[in-house]
Amino acid sequence: MHWTNSQGGGLDAERELILIDQTPGEIVFLSAADTDLACVAGTWYQRFGARLRIAQAAPLRQPVAADDYVEKVLRHARVVVARLLGGEGYFPHLLQALAGLRDETVRPKLILLSGTDTPDETLTALSDFPPAICDRMFEFFKHGGRENLARAAEALDALLAGGGISLPEAVPMPESGIYCRSGLANPMRAWVCFYRAWHQTGDLAVVDALQTALEEKGFAVTSFFTFSLRSPRAQRQLLDLATGSAPDIILTMQSFSICPDADERLSFLEQIGCPVLQAPVSANGRETWLVRPAGLPPAEVAMNVALPEIDGRVFGCLTGFKENDRTIAALEFTLKRLEPDLEQLNFAVEQACRWARLRRKVNAEKKVALILSNYPNRDGRIGNGVGLDTPASALKLLQALREDGYAVGPLPESPDELMQWLRAGPTNDPEQSYGKTAALAFPAGKLRAALEGLPPARAAELRKHWPEEIGGEDAPVAGVQLGNVFIGIQPPRGFGLQTQAVYHSPDLPPPPQYLAFYLWIREEFRADAVVHLGKHGNLEWLPGRSVGLGPDDYPRICLGPLPLIYPFIVNNPGEGAQAKRRSAAVIIDHLTPPIVRAGLYAELEKMERLLEEYAHSMTLYPPRAAEIRRRIEGLLASVAWRDELPAAGSRLEAIGNFLCELKESQIRSGLHILGEAPTGEKEIDFLLSLLRTPLPVPGAPDAKALGLLELLHGATEPLDPLTLSAAERDALESRAHEWVRSACKQPPETPAESDETDGLRNLRRMVRQRLRPRLAQCGQEISNVLRALSGRFIAPGPAGAPTRGRLDVLPTGRNFFSLDPRIIPTPTAWRCGRTLGDLLLERHRQMHGEYPRKVALVLWGTSNMRTGGDDIAQALWLWGCEPVWEEASGRVVDFRILPASLLGRPRVDLLLRVSGLFRDAFGDAMRLLATVPKRLAELDEPAEVNPVREAWLRDRALLVGQGVAPREAGRRACLRVFSSGPGCYGAGLLPLLDGGNWETREDIANVFCRWGGHAYDSAGQAEDQRSLLEWRLREIEVVHQNQDNAEHDVLDSDDYFQFQGGLRAAVEAVRGKAPATYHGDSSRPERPKVRALREELVRVIRARVLNPRWIEAMRRHGYKGAFEFAATVDYLFGYGATTGLVSDHHYEEVARTLLLAPAQKEFFSRHNPEALKEAAERLLEAKERGVWRSPSPDTVAELEATVLEIGGQLE
Repeated sequence: MHWTNSQGGGLDAERELILIDQTPGEIVFLSAADTDLACVAGTWYQRFGARLRIAQAAPLRQPVAADDYVEKVLRHARVVVARLLGGEGYFPHLLQALAGLRDETVRPKLILLSGTDTPDETLTALSDFPPAICDRMFEFFKHGGRENLARAAEALDALLAGGGISLPEAVPMPESGIYCRSGLANPMRAWVCFYRAWHQTGDLAVVDALQTALEEKGFAVTSFFTFSLRSPRAQRQLLDLATGSAPDIILTMQSFSICPDADERLSFLEQIGCPVLQAPVSANGRETWLVRPAGLPPAEVAMNVALPEIDGRVFGCLTGFKENDRTIAALEFTLKRLEPDLEQLNFAVEQACRWARLRRKVNAEKKVALILSNYPNRDGRIGNGVGLDTPASALKLLQALREDGYAVGPLPESPDELMQWLRAGPTNDPEQSYGKTAALAFPAGKLRAALEGLPPARAAELRKHWPEEIGGEDAPVAGVQLGNVFIGIQPPRGFGLQTQAVYHSPDLPPPPQYLAFYLWIREEFRADAVVHLGKHGNLEWLPGRSVGLGPDDYPRICLGPLPLIYPFIVNNPGEGAQAKRRSAAVIIDHLTPPIVRAGLYAELEKMERLLEEYAHSMTLYPPRAAEIRRRIEGLLASVAWRDELPAAGSRLEAIGNFLCELKESQIRSGLHILGEAPTGEKEIDFLLSLLRTPLPVPGAPDAKALGLLELLHGATEPLDPLTLSAAERDALESRAHEWVRSACKQPPETPAESDETDGLRNLRRMVRQRLRPRLAQCGQEISNVLRALSGRFIAPGPAGAPTRGRLDVLPTGRNFFSLDPRIIPTPTAWRCGRTLGDLLLERHRQMHGEYPRKVALVLWGTSNMRTGGDDIAQALWLWGCEPVWEEASGRVVDFRILPASLLGRPRVDLLLRVSGLFRDAFGDAMRLLATVPKRLAELDEPAEVNPVREAWLRDRALLVGQGVAPREAGRRACLRVFSSGPGCYGAGLLPLLDGGNWETREDIANVFCRWGGHAYDSAGQAEDQRSLLEWRLREIEVVHQNQDNAEHDVLDSDDYFQFQGGLRAAVEAVRGKAPATYHGDSSRPERPKVRALREELVRVIRARVLNPRWIEAMRRHGYKGAFEFAATVDYLFGYGATTGLVSDHHYEEVARTLLLAPAQKEFFSRHNPEALKEAAERLLEAKERGVWRSPSPDTVAELEATVLEIGGQLE
């Protein structure tokens, strides 16, 4: 959509202003590539001397810098040659300023060239010379090298002379080739891939240092240069080279991805078959990196991290930096050179060595550490793994290791027995560990020596925060050693040991015992590799740089260069990317649990039957309807959920809509076990959950995206369940099950059913030929863990929510990647985000009579990776803006401010609480979101239309009155984006509630504001602005967060109550009144919904938590099923503590159904009694704190008796 009269956002104006200080020259050369600049300086200077100027083009993306340079230098030149990487989309202001010179009598002639190996017709059209000349100049640079650039200078001289033009031909140069081969007798082989331009300019210090370091580690090294590994010629050369001597490891310094098209993804690297370590050189200097909390700027995160992940590369570490070289005074320019960082480079070499050894070492000699996370730090909660039966998966993996020749000791008979073995020794639970003797420990002397050997600043902060923990006792290691396999419990982060730290130290360093655990794995056990099982552990969330870590960052301090293999749920690209980028993990993605229709039960089901009977009676026998109506009213009076009904519509309509919402909800049915593809009824359920989502099926009416239910019903639009009766919905559901069952019974090539529509026939063909085979291949999850442990390449694949239409994530077992951060929000996300924004505004207007003016949104990295930026799009729309995409690349390059007259409503003043992961992954989006309020504050619009400007004028005046300089006051008054401090993550409420170190909701608000009180400006700079955050919160009317898929819910994760609940608590604490709180649901992006948060909690409690179907499914998973019950109780308590929206009867029903029912107590007793004790204690805590305000005395007594009984059994 494009609106007339819209106003550009001027996003480039927020770039760092770097004015190029040069005097005019007759000939000017610009490029974003320092290699171009170095080569031109070395060749053209010989011909043109002081007539030449060269400059780095990147600063000229900033409008003021572009205008300044055009005015001072370019307008006085005779000719300007510019190699513009990114083309018009990256340099619109420079090109616009140059175009402004066209009407002048004396102006420079332009030769505008692509900065890639592909011509840019747009730039050619903007040039002043014929296309043939521009093409020849492009060829000189494409082939590169001193000879070609000397010919380019000769050609340029001829063009300036103005005579007959006969340009020399470009000299073809090798596109790729071998730079050096050494140590060929060595058994291990490594390849180093780097840019051809470095070879042509002789800028090879990093390559030479890497080659030498690899040789010293015993590698035979082949260094290979190429313009791009995307080149088919380069790929053929490497494949031929691998035929004779396949590498054990490839280290590449090349940026971007080599496989942009999904159909071509990675056959080249898969054929070579070894790990590929990303070892880039930063475009900035080392000193800049040292002081930058983010590690890498957004552009480098995109090109050196996110895009290479698409290839399946393992991000190692930076191996060098770009530093100033010599200044050529006559050119008024300082050249850059690549300098190795030997400490970083040697770390990358050690990583390469560890991966290569996995290929060379026999399995019987390998040692593997299998790590289970554990939070909260209780014995009933060992083995966190979202959607994963972690104990069963661990045992299955141990069995697979033994079958693959690993020296694994005796194994337990069952997953429950495995957990008993782990709990037999000391764990992270102080109460249960008392008196137990550790079989494994890291010597105290070695720990002290290791701590003293840390970077001085880290050693000092550990002494400061943990003086009592650096003592004379050996550090116990939680876990058991089974031959050459260690299965351990990841140590606690430390907030449970220092409960006050949660109030003041979000960047608390891990305790020394944490380091001791990983040091034991590395130095005592001498592991060859580590496997972290399930989403997610805490290693990748330790303090330090966001991306591009160094020796002083805690994830690296702990893990060192050990290969890390990480089975991880496929629908969580964000937190998986965190593990890839901060702990060099190879992801083995695993399937989500099956999702099923919730259905109804107990009184809910009885009520639905009565409603159906009533509807029939009204039609067929009205006198009987009155009797049924009385039965309905009587049943309603007896149930706890009578006060949960929606207020809109008639009473019977409200009941019907309530029941429909619950019945059609999608809930998890069990957990996934690593390496097990769904079969039988599980396969049917899984396929049906995928087919509910509208899919673009050829043959569907008007080629619209329709789901199976729509096709069976003959609908041409997405179905709204409320338009069907309960009987119609049940009949349609039954037909859908039978349709999937029949499709599963038929071989892939079975002819389609003749009586089906084209849409159904094509869908059946897709199920048989694509979906079923891909789902069956999910059994490769464990075999690919074994492949990774053998030092083999793991093929990449996309990540996302399968039930949201992302069928391309199948099969699992791949090394998933996320997305290019520069493209969000995508056009698809823009459409969904706009709808979510409109629904939020309309829902609030319906409930409160007017549109909200002040709204706080929660934005997460993972959900925006899954959706392509729904939340970002929603924020832009609420502000009254829209994204601007570059047509060729799809990148978001700016935003437009839409006219208020076209919005039909006021703009909304937003406060954004973004997660630490969002901050790290989406640097460009952070800059965009921080820029919008600045531009809105500049608009001359009335207060009733533009509350952003209204607040800015007021706040600036207040700050000036407090003595703040006007310019700085204006900058602070625009700040709207808040997050954790640099290097920190989370909202702080989980450790607060688990530690029990709080009294009131004000304490919760205090921690929330402390952990999220850093404001981020349009330059990407962070500053502690807690007081400003609290000032903003005072005016918030609405708190809102979106959920994008049905594969989890708000009581499946602590993150929802920490962020959404914490934000509501913070507003309530500073405002004195709770804000309206909403929850967006875009699990069906074609039909998103916005509910009040209480409605969402009720829906989840009724549809899943109390549902016998879910309870029975969890019982099939023993220890982990009990874990899930206890976790749900924790998250319910978290919402109760932060929002007060959980009713007394909810606690009562949860206690009776999940904990105290005889079958449940027997289940807990058999599989995980600690989980029952922990859940019962949590409900009793809710009662003690007044969160559960009026509990039944009988229920409290039973809970207390349960705690005492289990406590006695565990002693």
